[in-house]
Amino acid sequence: MLTGLDALRALEAEADAGERSQSAYWRDGVKEFSVQADGTVTGSSVLGMVSRKRGAFNRFAHWVLQAPFRRMGRRFAPLAQALAIGHVIAERQRRAYTYDLLRHSLSLALIRHHLPLDRDDRVSCVIGDGYGMMASHLLLDRPGRKVVSVNLTKPLLLDMVFIAQALPGIGIALVRSEAEMEAALADAGVRVIAVQADNAAAIAAAPVDLAVNIVSMQEMDPPVVAEYFRLLRATRSDRTCFYCCNKLWKRLVDGTEVKFSDYPWRPGDRILLDEVCTWSQWVYSKIPPFWHYRRGDWRVIWHRLAWLDKDGGR
Repeated sequence: MLTGLDALRALEAEADAGERSQSAYWRDGVKEFSVQADGTVTGSSVLGMVSRKRGAFNRFAHWVLQAPFRRMGRRFAPLAQALAIGHVIAERQRRAYTYDLLRHSLSLALIRHHLPLDRDDRVSCVIGDGYGMMASHLLLDRPGRKVVSVNLTKPLLLDMVFIAQALPGIGIALVRSEAEMEAALADAGVRVIAVQADNAAAIAAAPVDLAVNIVSMQEMDPPVVAEYFRLLRATRSDRTCFYCCNKLWKRLVDGTEVKFSDYPWRPGDRILLDEVCTWSQWVYSKIPPFWHYRRGDWRVIWHRLAWLDKDGGR
């Protein structure tokens, strides 16, 4: 197990190495940007937008344009707290509170509306985060809980860099095995546990009661998706709830088709929510009419919150 700057340097050293878990989409995507352990980021990332335009006019424009999205989240009781957390993240990372951050705040509000997350002996797991947005929301929402973050190496380093900005001084560990996962879980100084996608088997050793994936399983090869489901069903928690938000259908650049309905759901999964993700179907911009609907069957984004049918969790 490596911690702190040693963990970040190890990720930096392996950032451009080939990975078994990479789909055709990501083999090209990771070439578009570079990130260093000191937080330096260059190039353009496919992981989303980070705007540094934080002046009064830009803040006001985002606030006005985000009004319909806030209304979409009004049915979730924790909305105000989730939005406040998103703004804290934006301020600490010196970025604008944009659509990308807003979507993750709304996702947190939805999750917390359904789940108490009141057990600090359990952990949350974020698979395929972007800029550490969901992990940062979860860490700030429940300061007593640890978060496991799983990603391809270069995006994982980017996640850790941005999480460290949102939560200065946070304890970071990089684990590569179930034994190292157990050590990180037992270390009171560690709050976020980084796992490279090729070492995802390590998450089976964690008591995961919440897992989250937001628009990245749609970019994975189907066998990789199936393996994540298998691991989540085998984690050391008697119950694991999975929030999955992805396109219903996507064709990758090599012709691979990824379908939400083909994910290995089971009849024994207990579904709490299952519908079109309204805030992901709309986007806003400075171009009239300002709010734009994603039209076309290939652009439908669905989200499901479900208690997974477990395989012998403890």
